[in-house]
Amino acid sequence: QVMAGKKNLCTVLWSAGDLRLEERDIPRPGKRQVLLSMRSVGICGSDVHFLLAGRCGDFVLESPMVLGHECSGEVSAIGEGVTHLKIGDRVAIEPGVTCRVCFFCKSGRYNLCPDVKFCSAPPIDGALARYHVHAADLCFKLPD
Repeated sequence: QVMAGKKNLCTVLWSAGDLRLEERDIPRPGKRQVLLSMRSVGICGSDVHFLLAGRCGDFVLESPMVLGHECSGEVSAIGEGVTHLKIGDRVAIEPGVTCRVCFFCKSGRYNLCPDVKFCSAPPIDGALARYHVHAADLCFKLPD
């Protein structure tokens, strides 16, 4: 395919002060996910906290983690069941992947979901990489 022979260059934090560039396999999108070719990833204050202290609030780095969650990219591959996006679409992501079924998610206040899994909050990898897989319903098309 288009990505045959390519690797995924990632910015991986191993411990406080130990930031490395690593080549990993390009992830494949699963059901209701998309593979994004990352175009822009901001450095957030939480990334700086993890880099300097190995933690941010209650989140403690216990194993290597890809940083970055404020980002946008271009859809490179589409998983099963994705109908609102196509290859080439430019998107911004909502980095907090919620349960989608609790009271808060169902009432439109997904930011209060008690089961949110946040990109670049241990143990979830972030998106400071060439490629990142993300929930398609949390990818929002950008205007041309």
